[in-house]
Amino acid sequence: MPVHPPAPARIPQPLRRGAFHLACVYGLLAATVWTPGVLAQVTDAGQPSHASSHARRYDIPAGPLGAVLARYAAESGILLASPPGLVEGRHSPGVQGTLNPDAALAAALAGTGLEAARDPRGQYRLHPAGGGIATLAPVTVQGRDIATTEGSGSYASNVVTIAKGDQSLRDIPQAVSVITRQRMDDQNITDIRDALNNAPGVSMVANDPGGQFYSRGFFIQSYQFDGVPLERQLYARGSAFNSDAAIYDRVEIMRGPQGLFEGAGDPSGSVNMVRKRPTREFQLGLTAKAGSWDQYGAQADLGGPLNESGTVRGRVVVNYDTAGSFRDYLDSNDRTIYGALDIDLGPATTLGIGYSREKPYGVIDWSGLPNYGDGSMPDYSRSTNLSAPWNHASKTQDTWYADLTHRFDNGWKFKAALVRVDEANDIKYLLRTGRLGPPNTFRGDAYAFDMESRNLGGDAYLTGGTTLFGRKLDLTVGANFSHQRSNDIWGWTRNVESLNGSYDQRVTAPGMNSDEIIAPNRMDDGYRSDKKGLYATARYQLLDPLSLVLGGRFSWYKQTYVSDGVWGYTETTAKETGEFTPFFGTVLTLNDQWSAYANYADIFRPQSQRDASGAFLSPVTGRNYELGLKGELLDGRVDVGFALFRTEQKKVAFEDGGVPEDVANAQCGGTCYRPTAQVRSQGFEAEVSGEVLPGLQLAASYTYTQTKHKGQDVPAVGYDISANTGVPRHLARLWANYRLPGEWSRYSVGAGLTTQSESSGFAYYGRVQGGYTVLDARIGYRFDDRLSVALNVGNLTDKRYYSSISYDHNYYGAPRNYLLTLQYRM
Repeated sequence: MPVHPPAPARIPQPLRRGAFHLACVYGLLAATVWTPGVLAQVTDAGQPSHASSHARRYDIPAGPLGAVLARYAAESGILLASPPGLVEGRHSPGVQGTLNPDAALAAALAGTGLEAARDPRGQYRLHPAGGGIATLAPVTVQGRDIATTEGSGSYASNVVTIAKGDQSLRDIPQAVSVITRQRMDDQNITDIRDALNNAPGVSMVANDPGGQFYSRGFFIQSYQFDGVPLERQLYARGSAFNSDAAIYDRVEIMRGPQGLFEGAGDPSGSVNMVRKRPTREFQLGLTAKAGSWDQYGAQADLGGPLNESGTVRGRVVVNYDTAGSFRDYLDSNDRTIYGALDIDLGPATTLGIGYSREKPYGVIDWSGLPNYGDGSMPDYSRSTNLSAPWNHASKTQDTWYADLTHRFDNGWKFKAALVRVDEANDIKYLLRTGRLGPPNTFRGDAYAFDMESRNLGGDAYLTGGTTLFGRKLDLTVGANFSHQRSNDIWGWTRNVESLNGSYDQRVTAPGMNSDEIIAPNRMDDGYRSDKKGLYATARYQLLDPLSLVLGGRFSWYKQTYVSDGVWGYTETTAKETGEFTPFFGTVLTLNDQWSAYANYADIFRPQSQRDASGAFLSPVTGRNYELGLKGELLDGRVDVGFALFRTEQKKVAFEDGGVPEDVANAQCGGTCYRPTAQVRSQGFEAEVSGEVLPGLQLAASYTYTQTKHKGQDVPAVGYDISANTGVPRHLARLWANYRLPGEWSRYSVGAGLTTQSESSGFAYYGRVQGGYTVLDARIGYRFDDRLSVALNVGNLTDKRYYSSISYDHNYYGAPRNYLLTLQYRM
């Protein structure tokens, strides 16, 4: 059936809105998520969306005016906009009591010097008191999600959604960090991998594509798309961290077990990637980039209403990046398109749908640089690349989003969301293993992978507040599931290249196509995983300053692995039924700015490794304890957090080196494990983010981590990537950007620092790198309110260091580099 855009008569007349409307239509058509029937109905029936005129109760504390208005608009459902910068630096007394919308808005604006005027469409616009309506184009949009960071200009985010609903950081008895949109723009964070490399306490063991990230000494295996947990296997999980940051509003990182909402309680924590949403006002962003090693990029980002009443809103993001590398003959290109619609089905109900396609491609270096048997390194040039020039990795990732949100008059909120990710990976590389001699154990094996997976996840919850025995009680109840299917065809050819020459001998093996590589040792693997659970949390105010947080989850899971190939046919299934995971926490409010917290959580994580019989290992179990202190300073412009943590795990996979090679190949796919290792991790974290001085945005963190294996099974060969005792004990990160005052206000300057103590890929290999410090810098100039330019300099002092080290795979960090960015926004 042919698809036609809405009749031109329904398109608002201003040229820019018409152009935007067409861009959204064709962008969404290309994204295959256009729903003409629904859109036509809403467009035809669209009436001005007014908030309810009935009085309702508000309990919004004092704080920065922008934050108070965002929360008020979200709770009341009104549309509220202001000219650029009008709310910055102003403080609101908050909104308390049972009030109608006009009275509540007046209370929020009391003492700020601002007033609100309502236009014929029912939208409110701010202007200086007594000064008439402001004439600047409205860009600071209220009525959006309270946790949205885009447009805030801040590195601080007082509210997150990773714990369901719109939760204040101070109300969550766990350490949480947020990489805001402004920080991503200032630091030139282009993908999730960059974001994690700038997050507090996160370290990386790399290979292309992707990499393994560690927090508190444990592998990060849990992540969410818009709050929906999804499971993916190692290769897909690694490439997920290469997801384009252009489509995200923020990245939320919760440290410590997240088993309450995800089932798998990894002590490393969880990463929530929150996508950009359509905006209530027209906005356009155009970005162009050029930098070292032939790096170029272009991006267009459009958002705004698609009908006169604003009940249908759209957004399209298109991004393209291409780059060479400081390493010889490596290059990459990434193409991303994202389209989204938000449709108001009523004054308090919104349907959101979206789609993205990402297509990264790169010539990769899977092996890195080898080292000698004693752990020392030859004097390689940083440009040295010993991998095969025919190595490559390409991915096509299609992601569908859908969510329905309803806000009740009593302040309760219901949200249901679905996310589906289809991914196809085509990977081919020459893997060099072993160490340089004497004796020389080096060899090169060729691998090829053709992997397809489908991942579907859903989450639905109801959250709100009531009273019990005269005291406040906040409740959240919900359910979620994740469903994964993967089909992998892969194989290898041994001894494609034996190296007996010098340490910097480059690959001489001729190029091979994937079929040639797979043919001698072909494997057809299938993996199926189904997880579901019911969860509930209650936050009860025991005393005026003390709240008790109790939570629990019942989990069910089943995973099946089927392998058919050169090692024969195997099929393995594991399942758990009704596994209960408790959570206990307390929050003590010390004053208007500070609160202390404590928590205890059980750890329960299914494992995909298999033992010598071919059976899946039993799940990892353990306990996590955490004490912390959180603050919202300077009227909420600055977030501060401190945490002490201790994690104990048992039944951790430990490589079973006593299994004969033929048995390991047939039963375990090459390496067998036993669930006998124990791991303990403990440490301290500190973080500050936000506007610490007028015009100075700061993100600073320090982490001390001590991770040890306990008991008899301490790894001596191989490695278990779930726990890493080689992460740096001391890791500090800082990034600051300062906009100069007065007549120099068009200029901004930034500086960054990463410093860490000695580290190893995995400590038991004896490959150790000493501590190092890397400095970055930025200078920006704003021509006017719409056009700006910035120059970022990475590794300002040209420090020579390894960004990742391991047994026989080592990677240099990038030398000094430059990136020039030109941005236009309206």
